[in-house]
Formats: sequence, C-alpha cells, structure tokens
Amino acid sequence: MSTRFANWVVFGLMVLIALGYTWATWFYFTRVVPGGNDFLTHYGAWDAYLKQGVSPYSDAAVLHTQIAIYGRPALPTEDQNRLVYPFYSILLHGPFVWIEYPLARALYMVLAQIALIVGAVLTIRFVNWRVSTGLLALVLVWALLDYHQARAILIGQFAIFGFGALAGMLALLRAKRDALAGALLVVTTIKPTLVVLVIPFLLLWGIARRRFYFVAGFFGTLALLMLGSLIVLPTWIGEWIARMTAYTGYTQNQNVIYLLTREAIPALGTPGEWILNGALLLALLGAWWRALRAPDDAEFFWTLGAMLIVSNFILPRVATTNYALMLVPTLGLFAALDRNSRWGRVAIVAIIFSALVGLWWLHIATVRGDWEHPIMYVPFPLALGAAWVFARRALIRDGQRTGMRL
Repeated sequence: MSTRFANWVVFGLMVLIALGYTWATWFYFTRVVPGGNDFLTHYGAWDAYLKQGVSPYSDAAVLHTQIAIYGRPALPTEDQNRLVYPFYSILLHGPFVWIEYPLARALYMVLAQIALIVGAVLTIRFVNWRVSTGLLALVLVWALLDYHQARAILIGQFAIFGFGALAGMLALLRAKRDALAGALLVVTTIKPTLVVLVIPFLLLWGIARRRFYFVAGFFGTLALLMLGSLIVLPTWIGEWIARMTAYTGYTQNQNVIYLLTREAIPALGTPGEWILNGALLLALLGAWWRALRAPDDAEFFWTLGAMLIVSNFILPRVATTNYALMLVPTLGLFAALDRNSRWGRVAIVAIIFSALVGLWWLHIATVRGDWEHPIMYVPFPLALGAAWVFARRALIRDGQRTGMRL
C-alpha cells in the first residue's frame, strides 16, 4: 500500500513538473517567439476542417494556414505548407486546435520532449545497456539538445513521436505484447517516409517468426483507422495522394546520395545516383535475408538500424528532423562501445560533445536566412552509417552475448 502511494506521489510530482514546464515554455518562448511552422501546418489544416468544415487537404485550408504563417498566400517558390499526412493524423493533431496556438505549440513541444526521453530510455533498455546514472543523464540531455532533435522540437516535427512509437514497439515486442506492438507501429505511418523501408521488413520478420498477432495488430489497426477516415471524409485518400504527388513540386530533392552525386561530386550525376541507390538497396535485401534466417535477434537489430540509416540516403525527400529515428542505432552503438572497450565511455562522451558542438557550429556557419544549408543532411548519417557497417560483426556478437531477444 505504501509503495502504491509512493508511486502516485511520484506520478503527481511529474505531472506538476510537466505542467510547470509547459507554462514556462508558453510564457517565455512560444508566446513571444513565432514559429513552429511544421506543427502550424497541421494546426491550420485541422482548424479549418473542424471549425470551418472544409477538407484539410483543400485550397481553402491551405490558404488558412498560409495566412497564419506568412500573413498572405504563399508564393510559388515558398513552402506551400499543405497537409501531406493521412487523415487519421487528426487523432494526434486535431485536439490541439481547441487551444490557442501559442499554448498548443508549447504543449506539443513538451509532449515531443517527453516522447524523445521515453523513446531513448526504452531503446537503452532494449539494447541491454546498463548505463551509469551520470552517463544516462548526459545521453538524455544530448538527445534533447542535439541539432536534429532540437530542431524537430522547435519546428514541431512529428518525427520525434515516430521515434517514440518505434522504440515503444520494440519494447512491446520484447514483452511479447505483439498485438499492441503492431498497433503502435501504425503510429509511425502518420509520416510514411519515416518507415517506408522498415515496415515491410518488420512484417516479414513477424511472419517468419510466427508472430502473427504482431502482423494482425498492425493491419487491423491500420484498416480500422483508414476505414474510419473514409467514413468521415470519403475523398481523403484521393486528396491525400494528390497532395503527396504535388509535394515534390515545391520542395527540393535532398538526401545524402543526391547531395553527394550532385553537389560534392557532380561528375557522378544521375547515373552515379542510380548506381549507389541500387547498391544500397541490394545490400539491404541481403541483410533482410540474413536477419530473417538468423536463429537470434542480434542480426535483426543490426538490419533495423541499417534501414533507419539507409532510408536517409535514398528516399526521394527526407528531412534532417527525420534523423531522430537514427537514435535507435546510435544508442545501440553506444551500448556496444561501453560494454566492449576499455575507453568506451570516453569515446561516447567525445562523440556526444563533437556531435553537439560540431553540428550546431556547422548550422550557424552555413544557415541561409530561415533555411538550413543542404550540408546539414550529410555528416551524421554518413558517419553513423560508416560506423554501423564497419562494426557490424562486433555489434552482432555483442547482441548475441547480451541475449538480445524479441
């Protein structure tokens, strides 16, 4: 009884701290500093739908959002800020429209930070990392302040919640709560580019391991959400596809391979881009085959990390905010370093400070007005990808020794 009471006291204190932090974020930041345009895109679209009755994908909803952002209709060369997420994203973003925007933005930022911390802790537990309290605090602070995650929080990017959902799915799989794991995986589809390579692999793994409740949980939840969305707005799939198709018309194709073959080594051009993309896809297919046949799950985790990294190399349109999902392989790499090297903790601290200072310095030195320089797309996935491939055997052996199981 005393333990239960103590747990409720701790929970109550955490809620009070979160409320106080939300108030401070609103009073000192979102109330006086405009921004959060990614979140405002959702806020404007669902505000127009829920309060004005127009489709969130319509030109009327877009104009409503553009006026909130620019004070006028967007120019053809500017970001159009159209909703390109599936209709069922209303379950996450719709409730915020009943709150004044600055306070809604503050609440969204705080929830994103909570999702980031919870996701990082769940990932650390998943890779069996018995990290010291001091190093854990440093890792969590770095996860919040690192350029990619901090920027995602500031502009209100859903990718942070995608990372939290992916980490939660891994935790539920380990706990053998397969149906819930499949249902939680559906949350990541709110932004499909985060997991377009990951989901087919996970579902194939579920079938190969006879984890049919996981597969059923995913398809059942997705079908329910899509059917419910069609009942509410029968035209949403067509409108959504049209918005996604038009998206590339006002956004620049930027990913690591594109920038390497068009900017760093322009002689490679389109042929080089296709060759590199094809080589990476073939390598991934080989990793899928090995992971699906392996008797343990260490190969599974390496392949999952490889796909999260490679996605940012080859998908047609990525964003640096999507790099939050690469915390999964990053924390796995940190755990292996800590366990297998005498100087592992020193290396982790050095990596954290180098990434924190280096990426923010690079951004400040290259930023173009309100736009980040394309160079910001390259360093982190390139460095992590090289480390992930170079240390493949060591990472798999480490997973096998620590009994990584799902």
